[in-house]
Amino acid sequence: MTLLSILVFSPSLLTGILIVHLLWPAGGWKVFWVKLFLGLGLGLGQASLLDFVYMLLFSSENGFLFVQLALSAGLLTAALVRARKDFPLALPRIQPSRLQIILMAGVILPAVLSALTAVNVWAREPHGAWDAWMMYNRAARFIYRDQAGWLGSFSRQMDPIFHADYPLQLGMDVAWAWQAVGQETQRVPIVLSGLFMLGCAGLLGASLNLVQGPGQASIALILLLGSALIGNEGASQRADLPLAYFFLGTAVSICLYVRSKERGLLILAGFMAGLAAWTKNEGSLFVLISLPALFIAFFRQQPWRVLGWYVLGLAFPLIVVLGFKGLLAPPSDVLSSGLNRSIQQVLDLSRHLTILRSFGADVFTFGGWGIGILPILLVYALIFKLAPAPDLRPAHVAIGLALSLQALGYYGIYLITPYDLQWHIDFSLSRLVSQLYVPFLFFFFTVVTDVERALAVK
Repeated sequence: MTLLSILVFSPSLLTGILIVHLLWPAGGWKVFWVKLFLGLGLGLGQASLLDFVYMLLFSSENGFLFVQLALSAGLLTAALVRARKDFPLALPRIQPSRLQIILMAGVILPAVLSALTAVNVWAREPHGAWDAWMMYNRAARFIYRDQAGWLGSFSRQMDPIFHADYPLQLGMDVAWAWQAVGQETQRVPIVLSGLFMLGCAGLLGASLNLVQGPGQASIALILLLGSALIGNEGASQRADLPLAYFFLGTAVSICLYVRSKERGLLILAGFMAGLAAWTKNEGSLFVLISLPALFIAFFRQQPWRVLGWYVLGLAFPLIVVLGFKGLLAPPSDVLSSGLNRSIQQVLDLSRHLTILRSFGADVFTFGGWGIGILPILLVYALIFKLAPAPDLRPAHVAIGLALSLQALGYYGIYLITPYDLQWHIDFSLSRLVSQLYVPFLFFFFTVVTDVERALAVK
């Protein structure tokens, strides 16, 4: 059943990789790995979006797998026709330095430990953490068990604890995969969480290897895999790591656009941002703040054209999200305080102090190492110095501004939350930090001096 649960996603994964390749036709092995890991999450995202539309139109049918097979076959044909006889990949001639070999070898231990941790989490909690079985897997079960009446699972009469307003990226993927394999097996959401774990680590390493080099990529992977984010949080089957993946995919696509000026990468960036909104409510905030961030970053480089291609990629997932939120989902409980109470809470100085103390404590201890990863990065930056490439400046402005505004958005949500403030912080802050951690690692290691160049290693 595990193998079948993996195979059922393969047409979607192939579809995602082919979409990336068709929009970004560059060749080379370094590019190939970025396409592979960027396409992995895009494939899972497009399948979830299309299944939502499919269920609206054909809720009594059970043939979505054939839709994915047909789509992957059509895109593969298009890619082969465009490629003709030219195969874009050539065997690489790799001559890594001694430092590169040491750093790449250093990734092995945290990768193995992270994988073993994930297996332990899956064995101990096969249904996932509380959020997973109460919200995401619960939504999938409602859809799978009652296909004809699946829209009833978003009733406004449901208890807010079920969060029927949460977007359906994970729920739809799990539901259609259960329909395809013919039974409600917990292997499907486990495989899905594993794919996002692989995609997150793979995309971070592959993109930094392309933009900076294997040294920076290896250090970033050590910091990612050595934290509790992949092994624990990723295996929990919650939506925070998939959301971090889509944040990362947006950042990587913007950075690669600045390097290559391939407008297809802006379309990919917009689509990734839209998938973030389809994954968690925090993703909708990311969509909103990404627009002014891009406008400011590309202010001197025809910002409206940049935004036009970005919005083109954003359009389909955003239409689905707005349709779901406007027509099906109940209102979010987080925004239920009312205007007068929200204003009172914003003006309450004690709330600001509580949030700031909690933010500081969580950010500076994040990672599960006793000492936080942020202090380690600060020391690293002091030693090797910041040296952002001038040609990547628009990408750095866009990514840095987007991550900063996203963090401010989280701060604002805590200010107006209808729940007990300290409880809400204790329950969610570490996961909010984890959402920003992966794209921040990419941002950090594109602005700090490359370790190989800093040590003058040939």
